[in-house]
Amino acid sequence: MKLSLILLGAALWATPPAQVPSKFSGHKGKDIVYQGLTEDFVPFNYQEDGDVKGSATEVAKEAFKRAKLKVSFAVWPWARAYKAALEKPKHFVYSTSRTQEREKLFKWVGPIVKDEVHLACLEGADFTPHPDFTTFKSHTVAGQYGDAPIEFLQKHGFKITIYREEDERMQAFKKGRIPLDIVTTGSQKSYETKWNVKYKKLAYLYSTDYWLAFHPSTPDAVIEALNSALESMRKDGTLKNITAKY
Repeated sequence: MKLSLILLGAALWATPPAQVPSKFSGHKGKDIVYQGLTEDFVPFNYQEDGDVKGSATEVAKEAFKRAKLKVSFAVWPWARAYKAALEKPKHFVYSTSRTQEREKLFKWVGPIVKDEVHLACLEGADFTPHPDFTTFKSHTVAGQYGDAPIEFLQKHGFKITIYREEDERMQAFKKGRIPLDIVTTGSQKSYETKWNVKYKKLAYLYSTDYWLAFHPSTPDAVIEALNSALESMRKDGTLKNITAKY
């Protein structure tokens, strides 16, 4: 009897514990390579020496690493990147604002970085800054297809000339065909350098958080894993340290 109990105990001790099912079981989340698409939007996301860099990109890479998910990144024109995230499974677009109009179009991970949005003209243009942005409603604004500020200004009755390509928009603005543009605090310096312009901020529009916006077919478990990874980055200071570098 004693020997039987000993053998039974040994057998139980040798039996491995029950495995906790992976949160990715059923859709092979760990085997999928997600495609992150973005635009040239320094300092948040940009391409340099063949690599996609920037504060938002670095945050996204670390979140995927902690979630043990595979990802690759590419810089595309914004309209094309946004459209791909809407239409193609396993794709996401960033850095983008999470608006009411977009809420149900994507699944969301974030926020990853913050920014402020302003209405602006060329330095030297005959405009005077004003705390009420609606003061400038009678003037046309240059807008980029898919940009959240367009939706905001249209709600307030602004006339927007929308361009699919950044080059077209900036040439129209530089040459004075469109008097006003939209600029953010984070990107102003890089835009001025890239396009050889000087902005004069006219009115504050709003503050925004930028997010990763995933195709709606993305499994909830993947979204939860990435948001959990981001939360751990907030708690251990990684998120703050990354954004401080830029």
